[in-house]
Amino acid sequence: MSGSVQQKSGRGRPAGELALLLDGLRSFGLFRKRWAVLKGMAWFVIAGPGMLLVWFVLDWLKLLSAWPRVAIFGLACVACAAAFAARLVPAMARRVRPEREALVVEALHGNLDNLLIGAFQLGMEKALGRGLERHSPLLVEALVRSAQEKLLEIQPRHLVDLKRARRAATGACVIVAAWLALALAAPGAVLERKARLRDGWLAVLDALFPVTFVIEPGDTAVVKGAPITLSVTVKGARRPGVVLVMTDSESGVRTNVVLSLQSGRASHAIDAVERTFSYFFAYASRTSRAGTISVGERPEISAISYELVYPAYVGQPPRTLTGRMSRLQALAGTSILVSFAATTELHPDLSRVEWIEGDRQSITINGRFGHFAFVADRPNRATIMLTGRYGPGFEMSRPLSFEVAVERDQPPTVALGVRKDKLVMFADEAAAFAVPYTAEDDFGVAEVTMSYRIDTIDALLGREPREGVMTRAVEPASERVNGKFAEVFKALDPALQPGDRVRIELSARDNNTETGPGVGRSRVLEIVIVRPDLAQFVEKAFGFQQTALLAGLKKVDRATNLLIEPERTTRTEKDLPVEKRALDARLNTEPWPSGAEDAVADYFRLLSGAR
Repeated sequence: MSGSVQQKSGRGRPAGELALLLDGLRSFGLFRKRWAVLKGMAWFVIAGPGMLLVWFVLDWLKLLSAWPRVAIFGLACVACAAAFAARLVPAMARRVRPEREALVVEALHGNLDNLLIGAFQLGMEKALGRGLERHSPLLVEALVRSAQEKLLEIQPRHLVDLKRARRAATGACVIVAAWLALALAAPGAVLERKARLRDGWLAVLDALFPVTFVIEPGDTAVVKGAPITLSVTVKGARRPGVVLVMTDSESGVRTNVVLSLQSGRASHAIDAVERTFSYFFAYASRTSRAGTISVGERPEISAISYELVYPAYVGQPPRTLTGRMSRLQALAGTSILVSFAATTELHPDLSRVEWIEGDRQSITINGRFGHFAFVADRPNRATIMLTGRYGPGFEMSRPLSFEVAVERDQPPTVALGVRKDKLVMFADEAAAFAVPYTAEDDFGVAEVTMSYRIDTIDALLGREPREGVMTRAVEPASERVNGKFAEVFKALDPALQPGDRVRIELSARDNNTETGPGVGRSRVLEIVIVRPDLAQFVEKAFGFQQTALLAGLKKVDRATNLLIEPERTTRTEKDLPVEKRALDARLNTEPWPSGAEDAVADYFRLLSGAR
């Protein structure tokens, strides 16, 4: 067969002139792809490492602060990614198609008049066995041969403008060479840029998300020579370390200690603190609040005195004792002023006196001096507990104690002017009854009080208890007072009634203003109220005349005349059994007055019909 006959190879490729044309177009397409990839890589290097090189130089010259340092680096990374996505990836992913390459060659040449694309399309139709009725196979073969010869003649690779690609590649090579030179000649600068970039990034994060400091122990005070641990918790910390800055309060010398953060926490231990200092923690550009460690000593009493001022009635001048005393002997009402000096300044609120009964007394503090006063009114024991000006933890190691021995004043004596403890009276007699008394005291009686309580001898009477108080002031106070409380129960409402029991007690208060008033009490006087119509009963019980009990009775007309025979009626109700009760009044078995109350109570219970 002639050369115009088109055949296919075993792999399905067109044979003959068409195959040569396709190979030429594919070769041109691969040439363009290689340069496109090279150009994309060059732009990738220029956009990424190139901008990073500019950033490197600017930061090396210390022209960038944290924010520009991070911002330019971020822009370089974004440009690198954009160049990779926009330039390199499309070039690498582009497929070579002969038809498109034919169009590119014709566009670059400008005078082929669709020779390549026409020969390619007609040759492919002939190779596929289509369009034979429209075109002459010989004409198609001639056209393909002419296109293939023209393609070899024009050398399409020379038509491509590679100036930009070469310039980009040259720039990329320069950038790569510069980075290699920096890596070989100045590796420290590269590592420094890395550290500064990390520091700038952390500074940006710190600005956007500030950290929070929690320092311990803050402002505190310790005893001289005691150990202490300074610690800090940096919430949200992203850096590996923190700096502790300590400044001596007297000399002003500053000491920096670098601490590593473990889970955001760092600490520094000092075995023995000798001087007062201030401190704070620094994290990047941020610092914590300042704390102060105050150093002091425990106080001790260096001198003490006791000033005793006796009561006015004693007539003795004040007395001053100096030095430590284990026991103070004083009269009741003696005022004692204790003054002392300590070795260090004292806390005005935490220094105190503790008494053996548990009471606490404050001490007036002025610097390292203090004093307190008290009145010796009872035996007691005082313990002086001092605290240094720095507060808790500076308590004195050995508190000072002393005992207070007191001679107590006796309360007033008050006596009733009635010899018996129990009386039986009618209501009228009790209303007019006067309670005599005598009160005595060495300081002087200032007030006499009578208190009474009225109840019943038996609860069956159903009367509520009543209480009352009468007070009589004595002005001026006297060592001996005689008097009486008269007609106390005359104005009672309701008045006293038979069956009432009155208990009376007197008390006297002295005029002792030194240790407080003393109160003395008398014995209790009891009065039982009875009725006159109980004459026969009380005559046997108490032994006085019936006529006396019947005196003052009035005759009362009855509604029924007992001298007239009553009208008889027939009883139709059943007889009700009457229960008999035996009353043992014990009238002659018990002496007066212990049995009188029981006897009267039994009588009233019998009258009420109670069982």
